[in-house]
Amino acid sequence: FASAIKEGKEVRADSKHYTGRDISFLQLNANEAPLRAYAALKAQAAKAHSLRLAALAAKVRMAKVGHFDHVIAAIDEMIKTLQDEGLADIAKRDQCKNEYLKIESTSKDLQWRIKNNDAKIDKLTKLIAMRTVEKQKTINDIAEVEQHMTELTAMREEENRVFLAAKREDQDAIDLLMEARKVLGAYYEEHSVEMGDVQGSVKGAFLQQPDFKVSADQAPEADFSDKGHRKGEAKGIVSILTMIIEDLNDEIKNGMKAEEEAQLEYESQMSAAKKLKEELVA
Repeated sequence: FASAIKEGKEVRADSKHYTGRDISFLQLNANEAPLRAYAALKAQAAKAHSLRLAALAAKVRMAKVGHFDHVIAAIDEMIKTLQDEGLADIAKRDQCKNEYLKIESTSKDLQWRIKNNDAKIDKLTKLIAMRTVEKQKTINDIAEVEQHMTELTAMREEENRVFLAAKREDQDAIDLLMEARKVLGAYYEEHSVEMGDVQGSVKGAFLQQPDFKVSADQAPEADFSDKGHRKGEAKGIVSILTMIIEDLNDEIKNGMKAEEEAQLEYESQMSAAKKLKEELVA
């Protein structure tokens, strides 16, 4: 038995699982090692909440005495798996660090853009406010120009209406005076009354004094005269009618000239107003 124990120790000394401690089968119960391994694995599985450790603990618990090769292989496999997972975790960690740095860089860039955009927005807001004031002023100026144009048109129409009315009245008066002169001339022509040349000025007709046979202060005698006795008075009346007609014609001509000048002035002002409105609208 002793030689068997010694041989066993020598064999264990050559094993790759040898821990360096000489443990005799007399010192350790054959069932104690699996139980202790099971307890340790179970405790770690519960602590780490690992299903794989729990499964490994179950394998140890169910393994028969002296048949731990497959258990050790499972442990080695788990160690290898954990090492691979550790390397994968490290790679994932590095990847996360790189992504975090990228995100941080992107975040700083976005913060810089936001800051610049805020400055641009503030500038544009002030510019919009200024343009709004300018727009309102332009609208008011356009309204004033349109009001001025409306007033000019109304004034021009009223002036034209007054001109046409005055011209019509003067023309009616001329027609009436010409008819009266015609009737008066026909009357004296019918009665063979010679009037001679008609006076060439209304003022001259009014300034011409009548000829008195005796005195200007002496009343004339009530002598009946013939039909040609008052030819001088008829001549004066015809002259007055003629001069009034001429004055009315002159008044019409002057009115037409003033009307033309007023129309030209109106067109000039309207052209300037329209140009100003186009500049304001543009």
